[in-house]
Amino acid sequence: MSPLRLSFVRNLPLKRKLMLIIMLCCCASLLAASIFFLTRDAKGLYQVQREDLVSLAEIIGANSASALVFDDPESAQRTIAPLASKRSILAVYVLTSEGQIMARHVAPEAGNAELPLERLGSSPSPAAVLAAVETIRKTAEKNSAVSGFDCLVQPVYFDYERVGTVVIHADTELFRKNLRWTATVTLLFMLVTVIAAYFFSAKLQQMISRPLLDLLSSMKDVSASKNYAIRVAKPSDDEIGLLYDGFNEMLSEIEERNQILRQRQAHLQQLAHYDPLTRLPNRTLFYDRLAQALYQAERSRQALSVIFIDLDHFKDINDTLGHRTGDLLLIEVASRLSTVVRSCDTVARLGGDEFTIFTQNVVNAENAAIVAAKLNGLFAKPFHLGESEIYVTASIGVTLFPHDGKTVDELLMNADIAMYHAKACGKNVYKMFDRKMNEHATERVTLLSDLRLALERDEFVLHYQPKVDLLTGNVTSVEALVRWMHPRLGMLAPDKFIRLSEESGFIVELTDWVLRTACSQAKKWQEQNLGSVRVAVNLSPYHFQRQDVKEAILSVLEATGLEPALLEIEITESALMQNDEYTCALFRELRELGMTISVDDFGTGYSSLSYLHRFPINTLKIDRTFILNMMKSTEDQAIVTAIIAMAKSLNMQIVAEGVETVDQLEKLKDQGCHEIQGFLVSRPVAADAVTEFFTPENHLHQHTDPAQPEPPQGASPATRP
Repeated sequence: MSPLRLSFVRNLPLKRKLMLIIMLCCCASLLAASIFFLTRDAKGLYQVQREDLVSLAEIIGANSASALVFDDPESAQRTIAPLASKRSILAVYVLTSEGQIMARHVAPEAGNAELPLERLGSSPSPAAVLAAVETIRKTAEKNSAVSGFDCLVQPVYFDYERVGTVVIHADTELFRKNLRWTATVTLLFMLVTVIAAYFFSAKLQQMISRPLLDLLSSMKDVSASKNYAIRVAKPSDDEIGLLYDGFNEMLSEIEERNQILRQRQAHLQQLAHYDPLTRLPNRTLFYDRLAQALYQAERSRQALSVIFIDLDHFKDINDTLGHRTGDLLLIEVASRLSTVVRSCDTVARLGGDEFTIFTQNVVNAENAAIVAAKLNGLFAKPFHLGESEIYVTASIGVTLFPHDGKTVDELLMNADIAMYHAKACGKNVYKMFDRKMNEHATERVTLLSDLRLALERDEFVLHYQPKVDLLTGNVTSVEALVRWMHPRLGMLAPDKFIRLSEESGFIVELTDWVLRTACSQAKKWQEQNLGSVRVAVNLSPYHFQRQDVKEAILSVLEATGLEPALLEIEITESALMQNDEYTCALFRELRELGMTISVDDFGTGYSSLSYLHRFPINTLKIDRTFILNMMKSTEDQAIVTAIIAMAKSLNMQIVAEGVETVDQLEKLKDQGCHEIQGFLVSRPVAADAVTEFFTPENHLHQHTDPAQPEPPQGASPATRP
């Protein structure tokens, strides 16, 4: 079969293929059976005819044997004369053994020209007769099938001696008639059988193809609808039923995998666009939503506000109460922020303690300010986190579209700048963005760049401020305070660059420099016989994130040759609680070496006073804010009194920072404070001017003299690194 026909058959529908296969098999089987039986019947009819001819030839031979022996043609002719009445006999010849025709009978309907012996003529030669007889004998079967008559050559014997030959030509019309009838009956049977087979095959192919086509239809439905919950009913328990079972199992597996895939996609979508802690939109989703909102606001000519929120002192909460508490706080903050905005607005967490909000359809800046004020009000109530109750505030920056920016990045950057200004203004407030803030931000970036080079250029200097004993008036120690001699901006106080140093991580290098320089200077004073006065250095909280604080301090002492007893380490409460186990062990080791440990700015942190007895602390320094307000605020006075009483009970020294007036001095002396530090005694001075502090005179005498003028009220105290 040609490839084209094979392709045609291959592309036929399944039911056509089944019909074709069944019909071909049926027809092939019928044809083979018909041919077999037709051939068998033909052979049977032919065999009967041959047997009749043989019997007839034997009779003729037996009757004409004596005539052949005695050469009696008349007797031989009489023998075959009765055959004239037998219509099936066309011709009979009785021949002598030499080939002479002794007797002959030819039926009128035989047609002389068709019989071999008749074609020889009326007086053929014996040799021609014998040759014709031999030909007849060899082609007897062929003649019966081709010429329409059957031939038989039968020898005649007399006393076992061949005396002649009988040649008979019989008409095969009856044979052919019987054969035609048999063939006709066979063909009719085949036709009826084929018709019956067609209807049977049609029914059979439906039994096979219909379930398969139904299954195919179900597959298309599943593919079109993507509904993998569809199941097909099994039509039978055969192989097709097994196919249905397999299809249902496949759908079940696909449905299960599809469900898992949808869950994973939803999870990935959640991870990609939502903050995993607060479930708020993350930076990516916020940027996308804000971009769409800006497009809509621009088309409708409406204003839109972007609000940047940063929690105040969140790092201290993390460091003192742990990250778990910090996470709970962020969740609660997110919940509160979501209660203020409308459904068309978006609250997002950008990371850490930074939250952003954009509000649509803002009429003017006043409306945006109202929203910001509401946000600030959310932090007035404490946050209940398990058994803890925490107060936290937030600094908020607000920008407006299109006045303060027209792109997502520009609006967020300006809101961030406004938020930093809110922090600079004391925190827990909101600030609307102003173009002048950009100048401050630019200056901040420039200052940060200069800060990284300041140490290399030797632009930092140390000033020293004394601590004086209230009973003797003698200086007990001096605190090293860093200043930055900026080449363009001049002398900068710590409040101008310490926060930048902490944000950039430069604070560690700066603190190392302060420690090394202060110890080196104290050693020089000792070598100049100016007295053994301790030098106090404030260590940054970032130092305690490292695990080599002790090694760093000992390395500086070894390099400078300063005795450990002449070094005082000051830390803030947040640094104290940052890694309490490590810090406690460290301070115990430093005290054993002879160093003094002081807690700076005490009273402003988040730690519980009950922690103090665990740490080997020598000194508590009361924060200057309480000292400045103690004469005006009974609450601050009560705090100062409580701190002094508590420190005495723990056998700690008390240092009051920021003392500026005689009234403050007298009040602190009455309450039993041990030492003071502030402008009343001295401003921070350069190292060369410290020598006057080393005299044994009473440095408080001149300040307690009523004739002496008091320093100005409210002067800004030095800010420590």
